[in-house]
Order: sequence, then structure tokens, then C-alpha cells
Amino acid sequence: MKMIEKLKKETRELHEQIEEKNLAKHILDHNIDLETYKLLLLQNYRAYSTTESEIKKFLPLYSGKKHLELQKDLEQLGVPVESSFKNDTFRCHSPAEALGAAYVVEGSALGGMVLAKNLEKCTALKEIDRHYFFSGDKENLLDWKNFKQELEQFDFSETQEQEAIDKAKDTFRFFSAVFEKEYQVS
Repeated sequence: MKMIEKLKKETRELHEQIEEKNLAKHILDHNIDLETYKLLLLQNYRAYSTTESEIKKFLPLYSGKKHLELQKDLEQLGVPVESSFKNDTFRCHSPAEALGAAYVVEGSALGGMVLAKNLEKCTALKEIDRHYFFSGDKENLLDWKNFKQELEQFDFSETQEQEAIDKAKDTFRFFSAVFEKEYQVS
């Protein structure tokens, strides 16, 4: 079984659980209001900025640009962003762990494409000229394709496979914990 399939199988339950907690579900039902959208962006900014900086420590060619897109969205909406966050405990300790974390981060591009199409139908967000994170940009799919290629080229030992799977699970749990916290958006 390919590593991508192992990661998908092993994280399926956590992936489904996080979708229930994620405010993005309000984009899918077209009921999101501006304050909820700001909170969604801020939560994602916090999660992505933390995970991407850890991934980059072990995967130097990793683009890690999702948090920058979120930052542009937040700045456009007048939401202050902090560059670092206290009490974030997410860490990567090896290239295998970084690949496991990147599986979660890069895999989100697929869902992001669906959300981008649904944003157009959210009447409360009509005033926003441009969405950066939920742009629907096909380049995000290219990043996913390149990541899958890098993942399959990595020569995992059995121990490293388990490290990657465990870190992918930890990454979903980290995102879940971020989505449960309260943040000020104004």
C-alpha cells in the first residue's frame, strides 16, 4: 500500500471529526456571517502558521504559504494577527514527522477548492473583493500533487512510516484544539 493511502486510512476518523468542528461547514450551507468568517480565518491562520513553520524545519523546499494567504485575508478584513502564539505545543522532530504533518496541511487544498466555489453563494460575504486562502486557485492542487510525489519518493523505514502516521494524527488533533479555542476577531 502506498504511503498516501496509509495516511488516509489511518487518519480518516480524525479527519471526519475535525470537519464537524470546523466553521467552514457554514460556508457549505451558505449561512456563514462575516464575524464567523473572520474567526474561521483566524483559527486557520493560527493552525497553519504553527504547522507550516515546523514542517519547514525538516522539509526546506516546502512552500508553507497557506498562513501568508490567511494573513492577507485577515489584514483585508481588519483583523489583527500575531506572528507567534503562546502555548502552541505542535512540533516536528524529523523529516518523516514533517511529511505526516504536511499530509494534513497540503491535503486541505482539496477541501479548500470546494469551499472556494461555495463562498460565492454566501451572501454575507459579498462585500469581500478577493479571497486569498479560499481562492480556488488551481496552483493549490499543484502543491498537493508535488507533495504526493515527494511523499512517495521518501524511503520510509517501518519506524518512519509510523512516525509519519502518528504526526498526521497529531496534526489533526492540533487543528481540532485550535478550532475549539476562543479568539477575538475585532
